[in-house]
Amino acid sequence: MPEETLTIKQAARELGIDEKTVRRWIKSGQLAADINIVGRYTIKRSDFDAFVEERRKRLPGSQA
Repeated sequence: MPEETLTIKQAARELGIDEKTVRRWIKSGQLAADINIVGRYTIKRSDFDAFVEERRKRLPGSQA
């Protein structure tokens, strides 16, 4: 079964941020993403979850 993927819009909504921020993370290599057949970015759920977890660990006051 194929892994769930997210669009930039879906990732941004989940985090409550602007789509431009997600694009910036992808372009800088911080967030892994693939380009699908129609030229749009797709983000694997596992990559997204790992990215979010890592960023939360680096927040000041984080207990991780």
